[in-house]
Amino acid sequence: MTDRDADLASLGLRERKKLMTRQAILDVAEEMFAERGFDGVTVAEIADAVNISAKTVFVYFPAKEDLVFAGEDQMREEVLAAIRDREVGQTPLAAMGEFLRGQITASGAAPVAELDRLRRTVGDSTVLQARLRLMWEHFEIALAEQLAEETGQPPTAPVPRAAAAALILVFRLLGSEEVLVHLRAQPKSRQRAAMLDWLAESLRVIGAGLADYAPRTA
Repeated sequence: MTDRDADLASLGLRERKKLMTRQAILDVAEEMFAERGFDGVTVAEIADAVNISAKTVFVYFPAKEDLVFAGEDQMREEVLAAIRDREVGQTPLAAMGEFLRGQITASGAAPVAELDRLRRTVGDSTVLQARLRLMWEHFEIALAEQLAEETGQPPTAPVPRAAAAALILVFRLLGSEEVLVHLRAQPKSRQRAAMLDWLAESLRVIGAGLADYAPRTA
């Protein structure tokens, strides 16, 4: 029995049905978006495939883009927990590195393939691109508030805000098209290792600071 099955079994019939309907909506939406793109699929078509009404879809997901970013809140909480619950003496930078390495190595499918799927779904959709930027901003603000509370500073102070922005930037860039281009150039057998190498180098740059980075020589 998987963890998900165990969670379902612990719930009442009504709650199980709601969770199963929610997952069915997400599964169908993901498949349709992958085939035809976000803008090429309507909520009515997703609802019809799940045999429910469009109104019911909106009960579970208030906006169409929520179907793509359904895991946003959970991921944000996982990031915050990784920083908040780090070991004594461990820095936020080290904790973020540990968290991201875990994400890369624990991925069931090839991580580059998973990121490719997300990039294809977002595609040229201005709605999803805007939502993606907003997601990262929410991550930064939440982490800045957490770091500020831990260090006794206001959340708008420059150090926690800049630190949060730098930490989330590493996460953000891992899924960027630019990094994916770099990773796709590697043999498939090397792509996961190449992603870990990229992560290590980016963490090194942030850890060292940018004060001495690339002074102009001419």
